[in-house]
Order: sequence, then C-alpha cells, then structure tokens
Amino acid sequence: MKVHTTVNTYQSFNKAHFGSQEDSLNKHASFANLLHDVGKPNEYQPESAVGVLTKNLPLSEQAKHLYNTAREKASERVDDTLSDRERALETYKETMIEIVEMPFDVEISPSEINEALIFNNLGINYLDYKELKVRMEMLSLAEQDIDEDSALHRSDKEKLRNMTADLRAQLQLQIDDLLAGKEKQDEENQRLNFSNQINTQFEDLGLNDIDKFDLLKRMV
Repeated sequence: MKVHTTVNTYQSFNKAHFGSQEDSLNKHASFANLLHDVGKPNEYQPESAVGVLTKNLPLSEQAKHLYNTAREKASERVDDTLSDRERALETYKETMIEIVEMPFDVEISPSEINEALIFNNLGINYLDYKELKVRMEMLSLAEQDIDEDSALHRSDKEKLRNMTADLRAQLQLQIDDLLAGKEKQDEENQRLNFSNQINTQFEDLGLNDIDKFDLLKRMV
C-alpha cells in the first residue's frame, strides 16, 4: 500500500524497535483497554492518550473524496439501459465492492502526527488503522445516499443498509485484531472474500424482488 504524508518525520516511524514480544503484547492489551474505556460514560479523560487518538475522527474530507471516486468507478460498470431502480441497486452493490477493495493512499496530516506517534510507540500500524477507519466512514456515506435515493423501494433501503452494517462490523473486527497485535490477514484474499460476500448477499437478500407493500403503495 502506498503512503502519502505531508510530514517528513513520519518516514522514520517504521525504524523503531519496540522491545520484546511480551512487552509488545502488554502494550496492545493496555491500548485495547483504553479504547474500550472511551465508550463508557463519565470515564473519558480529555487529556489522556485516548483523547489525542480520537480528536481528529471522523476523517470526513478524505472519506468523502474517496467515496465519490468509488461511486464514479462503480457507475461505469452499471448498464445504462436498466430501470432507475435496477441501476441504483447495481450502483450501490458495485460501490460497496469498490469501498472494500479499492487501493488508496493514506494521507497523514500534520494534525494527526501525535496520533501516529502514539500508535507507533505501541507497535500498532497507524496507516492500516486509518485505512480501515476511512473505509468504514465511506460505508456510512453510502448509507446516507441509500436513505435519500428516491429510486429505491423501502425494502431495498433496509436490505442495503443491512449489507453496509455487516461490512462495517467486519472492518471493525479487523481493527480490533490490529489493536490486539494479531497478524494482518492477506489483503488480496480479504478483498476477494468481501467481493464474493457482497455478490452473494445481493442475491440472497432478494434485492431484485419487488416488495409487495411498495408495489401496492405505488398502485394506489
């Protein structure tokens, strides 16, 4: 994966050595506990390391740009002769595939250097972490478009949101593994699995079937 950064100091991060395997595992466990504590009310400490890690999220601008790129690429693969509904469904399916598969350069802005340093000191690949976070936000952007798409039936939107929620949950599991210090899965195989899963779910959920309620509503 290529990396683009606006700060030269980040180039030295990967040269650091983080001690014994036992120390590394302890750091991962400690960090995972810190992130878990963030979700608990009245326990968040603004000056803590976790506060530094989370202050720049979500990555809206980068995610929005990449999402628009994914939509454009997806649209190019959709048959223009399809009906509005069918074209919308195919576009979202292809967009989901793009979101989980497309390679992109991870940008590290000056404001994120503190985050990256903390991750680096814990032996966690910040670039991998940020890439997964951006993909999750892209799925959220897809959900916003799905909700506002007038070409889709009510049932279509529900099924598509279930698909995006499932994909987001799987990306979160990858983040959890990363924070726990587990070995990263092979990216090529992971992308293929996602693609196959999306295509299978698209058929299994009956996204080409007309919802009876929607049909009756349109006939009234």
